[in-house]
Amino acid sequence: MRTPHSNLAADLSAPSDYNDVPVGLCVLSHDLRFLRINETMAQFNGYAPEEHLGRTVSEVVPDLEPVARNLMDRIVETGKPVGPFEVVGETPADPGSQRVWMEFWSPITDERGHIVGASVAALEITERKRLEREKDKALKQQTAIAELGKLALQDVPFRQVLEKAVEAAATALDVPLTKILAFEDSAEKLKLVAGVGWPDGLVGIASVGIDLESQAGYTLLSGDLIVVENLATETRFSGPALLRDHGVVSGMSVTISGSEGRPFGVLGIHTTEPKTFDKGDQDFLSSLAAIVANAARKEDVKSQSTLLIREMSHRAGNMLQLVSSIAAQTFRHSSDPEVAREAFNQRLSSLARANHAIAQQGWVNTRLQLVVEQTLSPFAEKICMVGRDVRLPPELCFDLGLVLNEICTNAVKYGSLGTDDGLITLTWKVTGSADNLCLVVVWDDGKPAAAPNASSPSSGFGSKLIRQLVVNKWHGTIEVEHDSGYRVVISLPIAAATDEHTG
Repeated sequence: MRTPHSNLAADLSAPSDYNDVPVGLCVLSHDLRFLRINETMAQFNGYAPEEHLGRTVSEVVPDLEPVARNLMDRIVETGKPVGPFEVVGETPADPGSQRVWMEFWSPITDERGHIVGASVAALEITERKRLEREKDKALKQQTAIAELGKLALQDVPFRQVLEKAVEAAATALDVPLTKILAFEDSAEKLKLVAGVGWPDGLVGIASVGIDLESQAGYTLLSGDLIVVENLATETRFSGPALLRDHGVVSGMSVTISGSEGRPFGVLGIHTTEPKTFDKGDQDFLSSLAAIVANAARKEDVKSQSTLLIREMSHRAGNMLQLVSSIAAQTFRHSSDPEVAREAFNQRLSSLARANHAIAQQGWVNTRLQLVVEQTLSPFAEKICMVGRDVRLPPELCFDLGLVLNEICTNAVKYGSLGTDDGLITLTWKVTGSADNLCLVVVWDDGKPAAAPNASSPSSGFGSKLIRQLVVNKWHGTIEVEHDSGYRVVISLPIAAATDEHTG
């Protein structure tokens, strides 16, 4: 059977409707020179038809020359047509863009039957291929969301959900680096707890700063999904060493919400080459973060339920003992029964508010901010509270509530809380290194206190209670200053609190 081919003279003298068909057509010589070309093919290449004639493929569309040379060699060698097949490349018509054509090449012979070139037909399918890619990507992302959601509903370890989330993000978004950073209890750092593409040993160890110190910190601060086009030119935050050391260029990050309004952490993805992320990519990452957030809350509830059942009898006994001790000490140190009764009721109310705030969080590591706000709620309008969203052992939070109530009672009698326009500033922060953390709480009252030094053992039951809890129980320190008003600085080692008083 004879192989289909055409005659060169016939191809060059084709009818005038050669220019009217919506398919790109051209005739190439053996050395890849354009002998004839229609308007459609010329538009593909970005030149007028007459600008092609006599010029080579390498001169007109150099990006396509290797493919054209290979095809011409095959046709000359086999004498057979080639195609249909896809050709991908760039032309001057649209510099920097990769376009796709479906092409068919057939041999052209001279009057003696020798192959002297090829006739080329091309149909651009760039948009069709883009839509196919978008469809495949959307299907991949939807499948990943469904699989992660199904896993999160099962009774599996929470870590398994975290690992599946970062794997799904890496695969569906085609990125080399993904991570989940957990907001640490100290509220000073975000710790890498799961990831893909990082060196061995980094997950569980590495951490980044918060606020403007890192992309993740800025994500928490803004509350929005953050897209980074080029980390090197980023001005909204500092590029942390974790990203710079791994050559990160582009990326996205989104907050993973947690329980009681405190974020669990941040889900982030990164590339080492420039990459853009469309609305679908952003929605996908947000969906993954929402699934992880639900799993995190589920884990918190499970942990709280287990611990709460175990703690109920233990805490109930301790609470009764504490109430009894407070009652005995309060009435013993007062000669006026009415004054003693009022002081006891205030201490009992403070104790109840602190206990309620901690019980709401299941007697697990507790948000200090909530305990302070609820314990001092009767004076909320006169106390300006400033501090990070720190989580501490529940017993330490409970005792701090009692301590602050005693200082507050002192301020009602002798300080700013006893005046109409008084204002107290209460701040707290965590200082020190990872293995030597210290909580520093500062009570700053601009009005000089007329009461005895709160750190003195002889200043009544309230001061004794403060010293007993801060110094004797938690191995902390108390400093009282009277230079400009009344200022109390309490320092507590958090490491000791975690080691000695959990459960």
